[in-house]
Amino acid sequence: MAAFATNGALPASLLARYAEVKETLGLSPAIFGLIVVGFGLGGALALHFPGVIARRIGVARTAGFGSVWMGAALTLAALGVALGNPWVVLAGLLLTGFGDAAVDVAQNSQGLRVQAAYGRSLLNSMHAGWSIGAAIGGAVGTLAAVLGVPLVVHMAVWALFCILVMTLAARSFMPEPVAAEESEETPAKPSGWSTAKILLPLALIALAGVSVEDVGNNWSAVLLSTERGMAAASAGVGLSVLLGAQFIGRMIGDRVIDRLGERTSLIGSLSAVIIGLLGAAWAPGIGLTLVSLAVAGLGCAVTVPLAFARADKVPGLPAHSGVTWISWAMRAVMLSLSPAIGVMTQGASLPTAISVIVSIAVLALVLQLRPRKTAGLGSPPSSPEPEPSSSPEPFSSPSH
Repeated sequence: MAAFATNGALPASLLARYAEVKETLGLSPAIFGLIVVGFGLGGALALHFPGVIARRIGVARTAGFGSVWMGAALTLAALGVALGNPWVVLAGLLLTGFGDAAVDVAQNSQGLRVQAAYGRSLLNSMHAGWSIGAAIGGAVGTLAAVLGVPLVVHMAVWALFCILVMTLAARSFMPEPVAAEESEETPAKPSGWSTAKILLPLALIALAGVSVEDVGNNWSAVLLSTERGMAAASAGVGLSVLLGAQFIGRMIGDRVIDRLGERTSLIGSLSAVIIGLLGAAWAPGIGLTLVSLAVAGLGCAVTVPLAFARADKVPGLPAHSGVTWISWAMRAVMLSLSPAIGVMTQGASLPTAISVIVSIAVLALVLQLRPRKTAGLGSPPSSPEPEPSSSPEPFSSPSH
């Protein structure tokens, strides 16, 4: 949880001062938007390298060195602001995104290994740690801005603190499995099409979750102010409600999964995402809109952790490859998701645009509801009777 928290806390502290960054550089909204997308673009450009790095040097070193990389890159971005050079800021954000992708794969891979060792669901609580870290990082950034702390000093000191926490956390990581453990009873490598039939539905599950986050981050305030008549100064409450519900969902998600199983929990979560987003889009009043955003937040809480967990168990793939692929798919699609909503809003309306985005969750749910004999789509088979020490199932649940 400490590792996840630092990964959320590092970039969030700079995000909290984005208004100051924009004002200091004197950027138009369009140019500022192109610069800040560098973080997501850097993550997407990482491609398969996070998995390769984790296999070469181990997830503990990847998490530690990746955090050092992120801290240095964020400080570089802050230096670009001090120098009044937006190109340096862009370079810093691109490098930060690349490092974030590596740390993301490393911590999720380690989280899944810890979860497997305990024999029960734990990954959702770790993702709740990320939410806590992001909130703390944002609060630190806001406080630094209020106190007038120079951005470079703020980011350098905060980066050192987060690197220290990550280093201490990585020292407690479980060791990598030895080659004999990984090779024993390893299934034959599947064809590209067989792998795609498993990974693509898992990507839809993850995207269903992050689409809720995108609507909340970028459009919930707009929805409440333009469609429901809420004062613009108060419209940010929609995001707070959604993220608060998501945090609660992640804190209780592991127990729900252990009790109901992966498949049942996932069906319920995707259903809540669909109901919540459609309700938020078309609710007649502010109160029902906020309730709907809360339902969507609860629903999306376990989607990404479950997608990672299932991708990690795809037979025949190199270690960490499944997690890397899901992480990359989320980052790549997120680059175009919000612009797509903007285009559809301009052509029709924001409720219509949100309704179209719901189709991601609908398709993911349809694939989960298929008969179990074809549910290999998104539910990869396990190796027969695995030994406890060789890649045990992360979840002890009826769905397996």
